[in-house]
Amino acid sequence: MTEENIDKTPRKLIKHFTNGISHNLILWIISKETIHGYGIMKKLDDFFNFEGSNCEMNINSSKIYPILSKMEKRGLISGEWKVNENNKQVKYYSITADGKLVLKQIQSHMSLILNNSAWVSYINDMTGMEINNEKRN
Repeated sequence: MTEENIDKTPRKLIKHFTNGISHNLILWIISKETIHGYGIMKKLDDFFNFEGSNCEMNINSSKIYPILSKMEKRGLISGEWKVNENNKQVKYYSITADGKLVLKQIQSHMSLILNNSAWVSYINDMTGMEINNEKRN
C-alpha cells in the first residue's frame, strides 16, 4: 500500500460509516420534529462536521433528497408541501407509524450493541472514552 493510499483510507472509512448511518439519523431527526430537507441537512452537519479532521464529510442535497424519497416511498415518513417563512413552497417531513416502529427496532438494536461487551470494548478502544451503560431516555 502506498503512502497516498494510506492517507485516503480514513476518509473512505468515514464515508462508508457516514453513508451507513445517514438513514438512521435522518429518521431519528424527523421523529423529533416536522422538518424540511434543508433543516435535515443542517442537523446532519452537526453529526459529520469534524473540525480539524481530514475526514470531514459534507452532507448535501444530492445525498439527502434521494434518501428522503426512498423513505417516503417505503412509508417511513410522509411529506407535505407548505409555504415557509420566506413565502416559498417547501416539503416538510414527519415520521409515520411505520417509521416509528422502524425507529423502535433501531433503538432496540443500539441497546443490544451497548450491552454487548465486545462492542463496548471496540467502542472504548476506538474512541478512547468509556461507555456508561446506564439506562438513558
